[in-house]
Amino acid sequence: MKKIIQILLILILLLILSLIIISIFNPLGYRDKIIGSIINNYLANNIKGYAPASQINSGAPNNEPAADKHPFLNESQEKMLENFGVDVSQLPTEITPGMENCAVEKFGKERIEEIIGGATPSALELFKAKDCIGK
Repeated sequence: MKKIIQILLILILLLILSLIIISIFNPLGYRDKIIGSIINNYLANNIKGYAPASQINSGAPNNEPAADKHPFLNESQEKMLENFGVDVSQLPTEITPGMENCAVEKFGKERIEEIIGGATPSALELFKAKDCIGK
């Protein structure tokens, strides 16, 4: 019994250590993949008809010229979301007062103004902002 508990503790510690390494060093882009997966699952559950970009794009190269896919996002913001696998063309195109209040609560008025001005939010900010989408 003691040996089983030791093995379980070692496995738990290894899991915690690997999560810390992934969150700090982002080996092979795992942190981005994990965050992208979390965001896409949340969006799929809260936006009717939403499908992640990885399910829409069949892997064929896109020869279309770059177009503005979302009216509220600049190119760098769109690119960052696309790197997480989010299809920006399916995101809501209007901001409700509930969404705005939620974002101000989570980030503060100054940071929201920076993002509206074109600053690219971090992965952690995207993770926090996912709760504001459905409001």
